[in-house]
Amino acid sequence: MKIVHKIEEGMNPKEILCTTYQMRDFFKQMADGFFSELDVMNYIQHYKIAKLCKKDWKILDICCGRSLMLPLLRYHAKDIKEYIGIDISEANIKNGYRDKKEYPFKVNFIVDNITELLKYYPEPYFDFIIYTSAIEHMQKEAGIKSLDNAFNVLKYNGALFLSCPNTYEKKDPYDCQYAAHLYEWDLNEIKDQLTKTGFIIEKIWGIVTKSTEFKKYIHLLPSSEQE
Repeated sequence: MKIVHKIEEGMNPKEILCTTYQMRDFFKQMADGFFSELDVMNYIQHYKIAKLCKKDWKILDICCGRSLMLPLLRYHAKDIKEYIGIDISEANIKNGYRDKKEYPFKVNFIVDNITELLKYYPEPYFDFIIYTSAIEHMQKEAGIKSLDNAFNVLKYNGALFLSCPNTYEKKDPYDCQYAAHLYEWDLNEIKDQLTKTGFIIEKIWGIVTKSTEFKKYIHLLPSSEQE
């Protein structure tokens, strides 16, 4: 299967392994004064992740891309022990925030498919796993394998922070809202898979949406969850 930057006209998404298109660099966008709600959303989720991190934690960033987490970890979680980023695209890593001299914790990168993670860490090693806006860039089977691998490399009582679009009205998961996406999960689908993998879901956050879409979504929830 092919690795592509994004899904172009004429491509069959079912024949694509993954896309390597990255979220925009919200640091540069905000510095330039030109940013959107997506840039704000991405900053908020990364800031939240940094504030969750604790002293001496070993952290894995799945599909890390340019590693937008690193500058925030440097200021808000500088007492972590180690950061490991894994991405299938070496170019994405090279164009990111990877200078090891800048950080007070160990920083290393792996260039490989996340489905090969156990080759590097056959035993539980990490305290915390970051998996933001990436599972929708790969085939569902690869996404399932990535969650299995994440579970297997987490220490007992470790935690996973996962974010992805919730396309609750979709009929075809390959009919994606962005060309960078390959397969978009809906909320129930990802919840069921996380539970099946062995994760216990503690919190669910909605980060950004349009008000009309949010109202439609709320009406689809059981009355007990609409608060």
